[in-house]
Amino acid sequence: MRTYHRHTGTAVALTVLLAAQAADAAVTVDIVQPNHTLIEGSTVPVRVAASSPDEIYYVEAEFEGLTIELTPTGDGYYEGAFDLGELGGELPYGPYVVTVNAYDTFGEGASDEGIVHQYAPPTVVWNVLPHDTLTAGWRFEAKCIPTPPYECKQLSARFDTDSGSYGFDNNDGSPHPQPVPGRLYVKEANGRNGNWLPSGKTYTLTVSANVGVGPNVTRTVGPIHVDRSPRLTAVQRAPGTILDFDATRFLFLDYLRRVGIFDRNTHEITWIEAIPEGAAPQLGTVYGALTPSGCVYQSATGYILSWADGVRRQVASATITPRLDAVNGDTAVWTSYNDDWAHEHTLSTGTNRTLWYNPGSRSPFQADVAASGGVFFGTYESASIVGPGNALLGDHAGNLQRPIIDGTNVVGRWWDGMTSSSYLYTAEGEEVFLGDSLTHTSAGLLAHAGYAAFLKSDGDANQIWLRTPDGEQHQISDFPKSSRFDQAKLRVGHDGISDAGEVLFLYEGKRYIGRPGGIPEQISTELGHGRWLDGSWYVTIGNTLFEVSTPASAAAQLAATGTGIEELAREEGLGGREVLSTSFAEREALDATVWARDLHEPDALPVSADGAALLGDVDTDTGADIAPAGAGCSTSGPAGSAGGAAALAAALAGLALARRSRARS
Repeated sequence: MRTYHRHTGTAVALTVLLAAQAADAAVTVDIVQPNHTLIEGSTVPVRVAASSPDEIYYVEAEFEGLTIELTPTGDGYYEGAFDLGELGGELPYGPYVVTVNAYDTFGEGASDEGIVHQYAPPTVVWNVLPHDTLTAGWRFEAKCIPTPPYECKQLSARFDTDSGSYGFDNNDGSPHPQPVPGRLYVKEANGRNGNWLPSGKTYTLTVSANVGVGPNVTRTVGPIHVDRSPRLTAVQRAPGTILDFDATRFLFLDYLRRVGIFDRNTHEITWIEAIPEGAAPQLGTVYGALTPSGCVYQSATGYILSWADGVRRQVASATITPRLDAVNGDTAVWTSYNDDWAHEHTLSTGTNRTLWYNPGSRSPFQADVAASGGVFFGTYESASIVGPGNALLGDHAGNLQRPIIDGTNVVGRWWDGMTSSSYLYTAEGEEVFLGDSLTHTSAGLLAHAGYAAFLKSDGDANQIWLRTPDGEQHQISDFPKSSRFDQAKLRVGHDGISDAGEVLFLYEGKRYIGRPGGIPEQISTELGHGRWLDGSWYVTIGNTLFEVSTPASAAAQLAATGTGIEELAREEGLGGREVLSTSFAEREALDATVWARDLHEPDALPVSADGAALLGDVDTDTGADIAPAGAGCSTSGPAGSAGGAAALAAALAGLALARRSRARS
């Protein structure tokens, strides 16, 4: 006997189309139940009302060769149920007639007919997955696939964002080609006004369909991002939101709340942690960095965890409210107790060294790690940047914010309540005043390859400026409103300058690249994060890695296709890279468990709230460092030469710079 469930399988729906036909006006019979309802279980219950001036003698119901007698329940009602198991097999999908006959004691009778539907919900398919980014030439599409003999009657898709909703359906008055009878198709550009989804936004997608029988089939997925900038070329997709990437790997968080490392060449996945349900209300609570032997990351459960050569360990326990602050080389810096306590953690040995301890601090504590492993940090309690060997850089009033080191120079900012003043320190110990900006954000500096980018106020707005390795300063932006840098956790200060001194920055919801003597070029919306790596600019949005094309290559791409920007096929011009198909055949998303890649469930995935013993932590009672055995991991970090960092550390050893007057020119 087959069992039917409302939510998980094929349901049997009985839709009664009443057309009561009394054989004699003296006898009446009407079907009461079921009436436009789904049947759960393996029976079809029947309830009818029958009446006659004389006594009702017998009421029966017929269905597919089965006949049952209905039992009186009082007040003129009769009930019974068909056992579907007595049909001797599967009942094909489609409508079936249920006939009810009622007779009185004089043999007079009446009958009523209803339609019983053996029904399966339609399949709803669309061509985007959670964390996907719709790009130039990629339109959203959805289709409703019915189960014969039914046909799809309605299909709609709605994209919701903070600034509004955008919908597409098959009833909006615009033409929709329906190549397969019974199916329905909708396409993003076929909305009422022919509009595309606004670029630069993140949406939640809801798709709904029905066949005129049973309830609507509704699926909701997200986030879905939209950035159709022609300068972005999709290179590769990860199995979830990209937390970090390098030339060969992605660190990602997927829709099942799993942290993993994706090998970009083999597509193999190393699973690290499954975050318990309810532990991460927002995706942004998980962040981390790749390392040569694995990764280190802040879990939504409050732990700091590392993964090295197949070994997972806790760097810091959730009980001491840790925060992962900086990562590079074999070193991670983290804080505890609301930044009252800061620690330098050696990943290969699992040991900690106390950098700073000040109960009741009004910090945030903020640090950066040189390629050589040296740590530079700042706190609101100190007027100077503290470097390796307790070397002190600068002596200024105000709240000292995050210092940045690139292996050649150190840059830092002091906020006095009205103005942030930026300074640069060379390996020779020279202090260079960069400029003042009208913002207190700590993410106001970039340093890479001897270049430094900084915010500088023109009186009305903060503009982007660049200092070159030879000491020249150039204004990069000149907008009526303030610009800002494109910063991300654990990479603050390191991703926005190329080897040649190009600067990446954000203005009014757009991402730009600027260079000395040139006009800033818009490359995308501000979604995601931009980064310079191995000779190219990249942007990560959701699960997608984009390479930024040059103006010449973008123009050639458009000319080759002979189409407008919005029609630019995203798989064209990839130069031999992986082609990212958007066809239904390769990217069907029947529900949230279907992926275009082999994303199998791991055999045994640990969770961060498993109560494992704390490794590589600090004794919270005595303050002593704990040094557990076991392999850790070393990490690749901000660009810069180890030799330059070592020279800088040597020059700074024991150095204490006195307060200097600021030379303004």
